[in-house]
Amino acid sequence: MESKILDVIRIQIKSIYNVQRLYSARAIQIEKNIGKAVNAAIIGAPNSGKSTLINKILERKVCATSNKVHTTTKLARAICYDNDTQIIFLDTPGVVTDKEHNKYKLPEAMKQACKKSLSCADVIGVVHDVSNRWTKERLHPTILDMLNMVVNVPSFLIINKVDLLKSKKQLLDIIRNLTNGVIAGNPVPSCSTPQSKDQGFGNFSDVFLVSALNGDGVKDIKDYLISNSKVRKLQYSSDKWSDRSTETLIEEAARAKFLDFLAQEIPYHLETTLEYYDDNEAEGKVTCSLSVACPSERIVKLIAGAGGGRLQQIKSSLRNDLIDMIKKPVTVDINLIPKNKPSCEQEIL
Repeated sequence: MESKILDVIRIQIKSIYNVQRLYSARAIQIEKNIGKAVNAAIIGAPNSGKSTLINKILERKVCATSNKVHTTTKLARAICYDNDTQIIFLDTPGVVTDKEHNKYKLPEAMKQACKKSLSCADVIGVVHDVSNRWTKERLHPTILDMLNMVVNVPSFLIINKVDLLKSKKQLLDIIRNLTNGVIAGNPVPSCSTPQSKDQGFGNFSDVFLVSALNGDGVKDIKDYLISNSKVRKLQYSSDKWSDRSTETLIEEAARAKFLDFLAQEIPYHLETTLEYYDDNEAEGKVTCSLSVACPSERIVKLIAGAGGGRLQQIKSSLRNDLIDMIKKPVTVDINLIPKNKPSCEQEIL
């Protein structure tokens, strides 16, 4: 029944406007480095599912994800090549307040990463977590400020985690509030009175209902971006899937894994460094070793767990993520080192 309601709502959204192509270009290959491409900035509140969405579209775990906020701390590009079209995703950190920035000891550049991504974008996708009962009816104020700064850049709304919404019947009202009752210049039907217009954005050209985690509705976004590509010089080769090195991605994946397994603010105080990396082309496998600087010996023992059990779980989960990212067998080791004993390097397996 719920899936039928979602289908009906999607049809209703499509019926009030025609999906318009932002760019019209013929896919004529003049040179090998000329093709169709689109730069898509993906923004949203922390933990709204931005990185998960990008990973699902790429079918590769390029962007680090965790169940805690502020997993992504730097602007990163993830590249998808499909149907002779290059989609360049600009994965951004979740918008943060000064208080959060100081609390989690986040990089200074993180505050400007979202704004920087907008200046590079052909189109902007706003990911909104509809499962959050406190914020599902309104966009984050900082997101609104950013969108109002770039009103000439086409944008679309991605309503994520619809599978967690208990009543799908309220989706149309939520969409009306988030869009100020307007999509692509056309009114959104609703049975209720919309909220204040300062809580939504009325310039969205399209709305998508998705569950990034299970992939529902994700293909529609990919097709939409392909339709909005334009002919230009390609920035990356067809076998490139990130603008950052594999080594850097491994470090970020490890950091995200500690966020998943450790409580409270402990993981935000760890410093993860890749000490060894070998991509053996002949054997088709990757071997890597990471060191993790911990604030104290007590934290080392806490992370390791009884008999090193928790660390083994972290290593196993990280290995699976790296296999999903690199698409090769991976061997990974993690060494925990207390900062107050730099001369006593201790490996806990």
